Amino acid sequence: MEPLHKETAAEAGTIQLQVKASPGALYQTELSFVNKTLQRALEEGTAGDASLEPIPPDTTLMYYKKGQPLYLGVTPSGDVVDWTLKQQINLPKSAQETLQAQVQSLRTKHYGEMLPWEEASLVLPKYSSFTVIDVMSGLSFEGQRRAGSHHADVQPLTKTDSATLKSIYGGQWSWDRRAVLVKLNGRTLAASMHGMPHGGDGIPGNDFNGHFCIHFLGSVTHGSRSADPAHQVMVHRAAGLLLDYVSKLSPWALIDVWISAAHQGDLQLLQVTTGQEQAMHVRSMRRLSKFKELDTSQLLQFDTAVDVTMTGARASAVSSRRVLFHLERASVQDRWYIRSAVIQ
Repeated sequence: MEPLHKETAAEAGTIQLQVKASPGALYQTELSFVNKTLQRALEEGTAGDASLEPIPPDTTLMYYKKGQPLYLGVTPSGDVVDWTLKQQINLPKSAQETLQAQVQSLRTKHYGEMLPWEEASLVLPKYSSFTVIDVMSGLSFEGQRRAGSHHADVQPLTKTDSATLKSIYGGQWSWDRRAVLVKLNGRTLAASMHGMPHGGDGIPGNDFNGHFCIHFLGSVTHGSRSADPAHQVMVHRAAGLLLDYVSKLSPWALIDVWISAAHQGDLQLLQVTTGQEQAMHVRSMRRLSKFKELDTSQLLQFDTAVDVTMTGARASAVSSRRVLFHLERASVQDRWYIRSAVIQ
């Protein structure tokens, strides 16, 4: 977040808010407003709970105190956290409600509306054109829905749009899932796309040989007729609901998210599944077979092994490996975390 001019911000009591889907995202939405009462409450706030969620909020607050910029995190409910000290800051109820209203308004502008596929399909009828925004890079392009009964089969409209789509994936076509916003007729929908041309073509001269797929909440693949876990995670990221979604997953679904994060090198997803910042030392990873799911409803921890295919960070060939997962939670009402994942 770029701070305002120091003297102007300090004199006016200006509060700056910034929201983005991931700390590394380039796509962001900002809001500045003046509220001296709120700034005074922030300056006088007392230290509160030190047992915070291990994931930083997606919204950052900046204000000046004694001429120095201070950066804090704000949750959707208006709770303020000092992420450096790993503690919450207690504010009067009125100040928290003011922040909650501002944060919710900003997040509504930044993220997409989450619609089930049956409703999204009506908003985006076949042959409709719309804008697709990648929530990480902020790059956007125009696309058109050409077909698709279980999700949207889409093509870039022009050569320029195809080039932009390719640049989102680092200059090469990819099956990787990415959170996107689909904008049409004044509405912004949360969605997920991959970037691999395949199947039927329909727009000549756009430098895109085939179509790519855009998924929405509950949409399924044409082949399996089941929801793709990686696409569904990205839909929730595009709606600003990633942490809430992952915190409610079963252990088996959580492992799928971890494998997807490892496959795509998504460090935020790894942190959401494990509760810790992690590095990833593989280039690709995919689950080989279905889980042998156990009843974990009364367990607080358990271990399981999952067979995968993977390519190591320094390897060139794909190999079959096994990953040993250890999962824990504090109580049967709390969420699961993957505490360790050992590749054999």
